[in-house]
Amino acid sequence: MLRPCGNFKRTYQGDEAIFKTNFTKLSMLALFIVLVVLPFIVPEYQLHFINIIGIFIIGALGINIIMGYTGLISIGHGVFVGLGAYSTALLMIKFNLHFLLALPLGGLITAFLGLVPGFTCLRLKGIYLLISTLAAHVLFNFVIVEASNLTGGDLGLSVPRIFAASGMNFMRLFYFLTFSIVVAASLFTTNLFRHKVGRNFIAIRDNDLAARVLGIPVGKYKLISFSLGSFYAGIAGGLWAGLAGVISMEQFSISLSITFLAIILIGGMGSILGTVYGTIFILLIPEVLANLATSLRGIFGANVSTTLQIINNGIFGIIIIIFLLYEPLGLARIWWKVKSYWKLWPFSYSS
Repeated sequence: MLRPCGNFKRTYQGDEAIFKTNFTKLSMLALFIVLVVLPFIVPEYQLHFINIIGIFIIGALGINIIMGYTGLISIGHGVFVGLGAYSTALLMIKFNLHFLLALPLGGLITAFLGLVPGFTCLRLKGIYLLISTLAAHVLFNFVIVEASNLTGGDLGLSVPRIFAASGMNFMRLFYFLTFSIVVAASLFTTNLFRHKVGRNFIAIRDNDLAARVLGIPVGKYKLISFSLGSFYAGIAGGLWAGLAGVISMEQFSISLSITFLAIILIGGMGSILGTVYGTIFILLIPEVLANLATSLRGIFGANVSTTLQIINNGIFGIIIIIFLLYEPLGLARIWWKVKSYWKLWPFSYSS
């Protein structure tokens, strides 16, 4: 059968497999074919938007490791995306490194800097940890302004071209680079939580006192979680810098951190698939409203753009409240319910 119901496995290998059924394997193959063909059939603007989705998926995986899997609270994720962007850009400018070499080095630098708020989580919890990560935004802006000779200050920093190609060819090359990293990061994260390190993250999230009693070095794994999540953010920031061409501290404000927070809350905390769903869902809202504003501008005038921008800001809050009240496990849980229903239908207990 392509889609067997229940949870019946004959071997340990079958139980530990990532893709457990033939239907799942065929679905992944179809998705792979779509991802390969996609950059050749969509226009340049849509491909640019898809690249942005890929960048946000990588960054959201990082904050999901910190919050969704380890249970730590952080609202400074946008800062680490910014640190990754500036680190990658400065490595290219000051050391004349190629982007493909500067990108992982920028991620490693960000991972090291991620230990700074990580050390605060050794003594702080809850709202106090939240405030310490929020302070990272103030420190980030201060450093960018004061080190203007290096960072460009308020004027921003121009990033060297990462590929010789331009236009549509550039977008296609960037697309394949970005989604190669997305696939690799997703597979690594999936396997991470089948390993001792990931299971310790989950134990700390569920009850850090019980985890300490069981002999898990809680402080060590909290630091690893912050560092790994910051590495993902640094890679996302480096890709952001390569795509945008110009970076400034305004791009990495607290609103970016809130966007990442909304992604994992709506997609599903502690779910890799939910991270993907949440990213697409959250980024499509302003895109749909922007297209709607363009369509309605001729009818209602230019003020409609301002009105829809205000609505866009309100929609984020309303959607988060709805999901927290009615489906705290997010879109991933909704997808699981739909999938389970069709796998077990027509039995009455399928829901």
